[in-house]
This record gives sequence, C-alpha cells and structure tokens, in this order.
Amino acid sequence: MMKLTILFLSTLLVASQARQWSRCEIAYGRNIDTFLKEICFFFEGVCTAEAESSRRTEALGGPNSDGTYDHGMFQVNDNYWCSTSSVPGKDCNVRCDSLRDDNLTDDVACIRLIYNRHGFDAWYGWQARCRGQDVSQYLIGCGV
Repeated sequence: MMKLTILFLSTLLVASQARQWSRCEIAYGRNIDTFLKEICFFFEGVCTAEAESSRRTEALGGPNSDGTYDHGMFQVNDNYWCSTSSVPGKDCNVRCDSLRDDNLTDDVACIRLIYNRHGFDAWYGWQARCRGQDVSQYLIGCGV
C-alpha cells in the first residue's frame, strides 16, 4: 500500500495552474486514478468530480446556506475540511485555496479522509447524479 501511495503521489507532480481535467485524465492520467481504484469506485469518483465541479480544479462553490464555500474539483467544504486562513488547518490540515490549483496531491489526501469517514454520501453531486446510476458512461472512450 505504501509503495502504491508513493507511486501515486509522485504522479501528481504537475504544473500548479488550475484547469479542467478530462474524464480520461482523471481515470488514467497523472492524478487521482490510484485512489479511485483503491476504493473500488473508479467510475463513481469520476462521476463525482463531474457532478461537483465539471472536473475543474479552480472551482469555488457558494456561498452555501450556512455561509461556507466549497473548493476544488471535489468541492471540499471549508466548514470542516480546509482552512480559509493563510495556514493549513481543519480536518484535512490544508488551506482551501490549495484545493483550487492543479496539483491534486493535497486534494487526494483530503478526499480520502472525507471518503473514509462518510463514503460518497459526503458529496451532494454524487447523491444527485451518480448514486444508483450506470456511471460507466463517464469513461466511454478511455479504454476502461
């Protein structure tokens, strides 16, 4: 597992410019594929990124009804998970603005923590667009 994690994290060293990832890049590129495969919800994770942010790393959602905001490709909420201050903090021990760049290393660590605690139910986009659906369509043409 440690070797897999190190290999995975080394593939995340990419430019820090925010952009929209293609579905195939998410599935096979230098990004979140290993984590998604590890949790056995490969298609679900791609669907979640699509539903939450249209796969855009710079996405900022909100304000929500409680005044909080959601950050990055997986729309991580700043109430519990990331810090809006200049220092990393909250449960993911990360700054929210670092979830909105193209380097997904900190995003992966945070979504892993969220997923381990709550499963995909933590993401409203997954609940609305992915749960109970045939999400294999998200990777048509990617060689899956």
